[in-house]
Amino acid sequence: MKSKKYQYQLVLVLSPKTEDKEKVLEKVKSWLADHKVEKPVENHLGLKDLAYEIKDFNKGDFWIYDLDSETPLKLKELNLLINRETNIIRYLILKKE
Repeated sequence: MKSKKYQYQLVLVLSPKTEDKEKVLEKVKSWLADHKVEKPVENHLGLKDLAYEIKDFNKGDFWIYDLDSETPLKLKELNLLINRETNIIRYLILKKE
């Protein structure tokens, strides 16, 4: 019997003034690794104009992660982690079917 894979997509928008983006992204990647996400596929879209101002920023640095996991992610914990990170100005977590 084949085990079910849980697939998610995580979109992060970082402040354009973030000096150490790798440190911020490493926190998220570390959490994902601790929760047994299998090799997240990282896609950096770069600095983009925002449709509306968020926290006094007109631009944001966009990162997309495609995630596969054997178990469902604990989304409340992930939300807490992301909400505590002041350099992430917006995020979206999508569950793929």
